Amino acid sequence: MATVTVELRNVGETQAALGWARGHTIVVDRPEGKAGGMGLGFNGAQLLALSLGGGFCNDLRYAAEEMGVAIDTIAVSVAL
Repeated sequence: MATVTVELRNVGETQAALGWARGHTIVVDRPEGKAGGMGLGFNGAQLLALSLGGGFCNDLRYAAEEMGVAIDTIAVSVAL
């Protein structure tokens, strides 16, 4: 498997972080009032759930393509 590298840096005048990979960015923060969070972005648990659900959605598309099957709609709910 290929190596994936992401970068994160703090966002000035906040305790949030800006993360990026290639040309995509995301803000990571805690809920407002929690450990200095301002609610500016997703928290770690949300990012983990999105990662797991998004990976599953991508894998469904890869498998469908290999099988020559079309998928019109995918709906995934992840609870951590």
